[in-house]
Amino acid sequence: MEKLLFMCIVISHCSFLKALFTVEVFNPPFIAEYGSNVTMECRFPVNGQFKLEQLSIVWEKKEETNKNVYKIYKGKEDFKSQDRAFKNRTTLFKDKLSLGHIVLQISSVKLTDAGTYLCLVEYDGVDYKYLPLDVKAPYRNIISTSTPVQAIGGHKGWELACQSEGYPEAEVFWHTMDGADLSDKANVSYMRGSDQLYHVTSTLRVNTNITDTFYCVFWNEPLQQNTTAALIVTGEISKHYSRCMRTKGSFTDYAEQIHVTKISNPGFLFRVPS
Repeated sequence: MEKLLFMCIVISHCSFLKALFTVEVFNPPFIAEYGSNVTMECRFPVNGQFKLEQLSIVWEKKEETNKNVYKIYKGKEDFKSQDRAFKNRTTLFKDKLSLGHIVLQISSVKLTDAGTYLCLVEYDGVDYKYLPLDVKAPYRNIISTSTPVQAIGGHKGWELACQSEGYPEAEVFWHTMDGADLSDKANVSYMRGSDQLYHVTSTLRVNTNITDTFYCVFWNEPLQQNTTAALIVTGEISKHYSRCMRTKGSFTDYAEQIHVTKISNPGFLFRVPS
């Protein structure tokens, strides 16, 4: 902490050094997908032969209480004050330092990693830059199930369900192969996990005596992304029910924990880009 404070004092009182020594951000903005790895880079001038022992670097995540992400002091890594949220998740590409490139990789990106980062460098002077990191979590995979249920009027009944996870909350729409909107007949539930992702489940009951195809669409408006699953129901209930039972277990375990509410804005389905 004392070392960082000293560097900050130097920045505040030695503005003439900044005119000679400038840190630059390379290739912003930085955008990562949940669960992937992301690299952020800032650069500093190296004049003449590079001397690692003269280099100090501080990466911090700016919050109410700043989090130490990664630190090098006088050429040596210092993990003593590293925030536990970044333990075993940071790598600095040391082979790039002699070029003046400070490339930091954060692995297994979490939603909580999003925010503003400080890259502070002391070498032949002192300077710093702020780098924004945005984290996205698209609804990429949909788990779908089709379960036969008792129906009235001589028709075969099916309960269709689609489940996915992502961030932020997604709207779920249903339609038939010919484009008929069934969204107002469906239910949707949202449950926030410890990973901060939304676990979204939508169910729809349909009655049909023929083979038919139904589609559930997860629409993530902030990301302008949609993911679609097709559910095919047939008149062969015994065959379909057997298939459903093999995949239904994990969905049933999850469904027992949720509270079902009605979805909103069903007509928006037809404005979802293909």
